[in-house]
Amino acid sequence: MAKILLVDDENEMLDVWNLFLRHSGHEVLKAHDGAEALEIAQTFLPDLIILDLMMPMASGDMVLGIIRSTPSLANTKVLVVSAHPKGAKLAVDLGADGYLAKPVHLDQFKTEVNRLVPY
Repeated sequence: MAKILLVDDENEMLDVWNLFLRHSGHEVLKAHDGAEALEIAQTFLPDLIILDLMMPMASGDMVLGIIRSTPSLANTKVLVVSAHPKGAKLAVDLGADGYLAKPVHLDQFKTEVNRLVPY
């Protein structure tokens, strides 16, 4: 299964996604802000990063830019999940591999995760 890094400052979102992904057999780590996400990503080297855009301590768009410019992370799949009004455009402009608007339905979430890290 895949190594997945969840990045969101909303604990409820992290808990739901974490439970679902672990139940699906994935190895999951969580970060509550952008700075923590970058630190974990450098050592964990995830297959997929699920990233919120609006966070403290380095916004998601900044984090995605750094991911794409870091050689060890540049090819990591990134799924942006956000309530940002321009989230879809930002995700595309920054090179994300997918985008979901919050609130996310679990079926949509499952479909996107499976598309990005197939079994």
